[in-house]
Amino acid sequence: MADLSKVGAEYSPIIWEVERGKIKELARAIGDPNPIYLDKEAAVAEGYKDTPAPLTFLTVPVMWCDKMPAIINDLKINLMMVLHGEEEYEYYRQIYPGDIITGTPRVTNIEEKESKSGSRMDMITLEVLYKNQRGEDVAKSRTLIIERK
Repeated sequence: MADLSKVGAEYSPIIWEVERGKIKELARAIGDPNPIYLDKEAAVAEGYKDTPAPLTFLTVPVMWCDKMPAIINDLKINLMMVLHGEEEYEYYRQIYPGDIITGTPRVTNIEEKESKSGSRMDMITLEVLYKNQRGEDVAKSRTLIIERK
């Protein structure tokens, strides 16, 4: 069961230098053929200053920085009982290659719910507000983790 006292807890920051190659890899992995993610000239022709990061790009730093296992352990969540509930992104600025984004994961909510079948589960919401190298807010991610009991 998730540790309810952890609501409001913050974890060490995710620091990620955005690479053009990772943008291309993600676009190919999700099957997005839009050339703005694959070719800088195509992106500039569409009004971008460079190849923009795809909308789900914030999944990349979270997965590659290896922060989630420590957060899961600290929350006392049984990883074998975890479901990924949802992922949500709110963008304030475009993210480009060369940007260095920094975000601090924070637990914003933990609540227990009952499913229609009567089983119990904890719903844990994590938020990360990302800033760029100029200190500007660029995006916020929200992750809902479901721990079945």
